[in-house]
Amino acid sequence: MTSPPTYYTILGLTPSLLNSSHQKGPSPSALLKKAYHRALLRHHPDKQVPSSSTPLSSCTAQDTTASTSGVYTIDQIATAFAVLSSPTQRASYDAELRQQSPAVGSARPEFQTGVENVDLDDLPFEEGTERWYRACRCGNERGYLFGEDDLGEVEDEGVLVVGCQDCSLWLRVHFAVVKENTDLAYEDEAAKDNG
Repeated sequence: MTSPPTYYTILGLTPSLLNSSHQKGPSPSALLKKAYHRALLRHHPDKQVPSSSTPLSSCTAQDTTASTSGVYTIDQIATAFAVLSSPTQRASYDAELRQQSPAVGSARPEFQTGVENVDLDDLPFEEGTERWYRACRCGNERGYLFGEDDLGEVEDEGVLVVGCQDCSLWLRVHFAVVKENTDLAYEDEAAKDNG
């Protein structure tokens, strides 16, 4: 599943190009206007202009393959221009893009800061409370604390994610569920064979 094009892609711009205040050359509004007109010409059904004959400034067209890979409608181009032209709308749109970016079809696994992977067998078990625990880097000796009921909720996945009680670090606990019924059936068969 491909994600819909961003307004920056539709206009052939990058967010950093419009947000840089120390840039030399045309202002962000001039760049937007130029990109808007270029997109209208490039994607107009009656006036399709090959990208090689379109005058492209190195500062306005960072990724021409992304902007020419699809044909965008006039409505898409106009909406992109309207949103990116307004500083408040652009700020909220940029925030929305930042929130979506981890979820939008990246092929590589997402890197998570503050997550440690451990095996359940490597964690100490407290008999009195029937809970597993582990010390956290923040100093809490029992920062990560969970029980059998927590494992039962995610037994199909085989991974439990536990947050520290005192800080923002996380522990990813890997485990495998052993079905007791199969062990009992095996023991019953072994007893029949021996008896």
